[in-house]
Amino acid sequence: MLTKKLNLGEFIYEKETINGNDIYSFLGIPYAKAETFGMPKITDNYGDKIINSGLGMRFPQNDVPPFINFLMKNPMMRKEILTINDKTDENAFVLNIWTSDIETKKPVLVFIHGGGFTYGSGTTPLYNGKYLAAKGIVVVTINYRLSAPGFIPVVIDGKLSANRGFFDQQCALKWVRKNISSFGGDTKNITLMGQSAGALSASMHLKSKESSENFDKMIICSGGTNDCLSEEEAEKIANSFLKRNRIDNTEMLLSLPWKKLIKLKMPLEVLSSPVIDGDFLKDDPKKAMETGEFSPKIVMIGSTGDEMKMVDNKSWYKALGIATKEEKFNKNCLRLYGSDGLILAEELRKKHPELIDMQFKMMEMPFHVTVLQELKLYSKKAPCYGYRMNFVPNIWNGMRGAYHCAELPFFFGTIQNMDYSITNENIIQMEIIQNDWLAFIKEGKIPGREPFEERERIILYEGTEAKLIDFPERKIIEDLQDSGLFKKILKSFMKGRDENFIA
Repeated sequence: MLTKKLNLGEFIYEKETINGNDIYSFLGIPYAKAETFGMPKITDNYGDKIINSGLGMRFPQNDVPPFINFLMKNPMMRKEILTINDKTDENAFVLNIWTSDIETKKPVLVFIHGGGFTYGSGTTPLYNGKYLAAKGIVVVTINYRLSAPGFIPVVIDGKLSANRGFFDQQCALKWVRKNISSFGGDTKNITLMGQSAGALSASMHLKSKESSENFDKMIICSGGTNDCLSEEEAEKIANSFLKRNRIDNTEMLLSLPWKKLIKLKMPLEVLSSPVIDGDFLKDDPKKAMETGEFSPKIVMIGSTGDEMKMVDNKSWYKALGIATKEEKFNKNCLRLYGSDGLILAEELRKKHPELIDMQFKMMEMPFHVTVLQELKLYSKKAPCYGYRMNFVPNIWNGMRGAYHCAELPFFFGTIQNMDYSITNENIIQMEIIQNDWLAFIKEGKIPGREPFEERERIILYEGTEAKLIDFPERKIIEDLQDSGLFKKILKSFMKGRDENFIA
């Protein structure tokens, strides 16, 4: 066991050489404490103990049996993305750090994992920070409470408790701002990054005054600012949640062990709906964006070209409302979305003539709509970059396209460790993305790429190059953005996902 004494305490670490650089990984450093449904309190007073576990840790969660991946060929179920090798712990309030040395002050990346607020870990192999640390930054990944303990509103002793998972993340951000210099990090150059549920989280931290004081730039991958709940709405959800699970009262809920808590029936759209509680969020973040009343940061935001291909499986078509015949599609589309749905479908079929493919493109539109809307709003306050990841990894022979989170193994460099043959084109694209994104993290700008505010163009990563393009489907998005159509599409998908436990 290797240990290193720092001014914070003595830490367990591992050392390996990456591209000629010694990289130190510090795993399982506790940053907070909390009861299961309690609010977290930051911890960084470690005394004389060896204080971190040196292990990958995660909060309890429902695991997907590995064999399902072979049946579904879903990239989100691969062993590189799942966390089955982590130690499961009900107090996994930990963060993980990768650094090349502790003396030189380097830019810092703090990454919030995705997973629909129900699964994930900072030590998922996909997010290993060693390759980025070898390129001159400090990488931090964090854990936060998931499922009901993290995100379902509950009323305890007559007082609403909400946003606990977001407060966990906030504690981790405070810890990093205060302490990352002990690991060679520059406390004045911190980039917050999140993907999917992590991207939604990062976006909310920008709108939270207390959170936004603890980072300087932001990268948002396939997510953005979501609708929020009022305290009154949250209290109603707290009561309906108990009834749905036949729990008599809050005291009974609080007595349940984690193993039962993670199996409770939870509406997934509620998990992704922060509460305007007057503490974490003072006001509606969407209104704050429209009025410009948020802390300006340099931002990069984007999505992938095939966000929903990961769930393109016949066994899920019924739940997702995917029609296999034209007549059924027209009927369903009118019932769910009205004539605006047919207008969107007609436009999408110009590039995607196949019926099923077009429907998946419809489901993906909320991702792209969010990116465009937020690019326009963020760029009014500070420099802002947009991207679209269309490069198709050769996983499953490319059948899932540029799937949800496909950019992550290229950016982290962990595509080198994934369990399939890596082509030279994959390596070239990895180097392009890393060069761009590391420049953003280090300097807040990307040489050779225009920020969005100049000509409202975004970076396209495709093939073995990157180029600037006009935002795809921009006209139809702007024509329909006030119709409520894209919210209806997202709600329909979330309902199918909720009812069939598709993570």
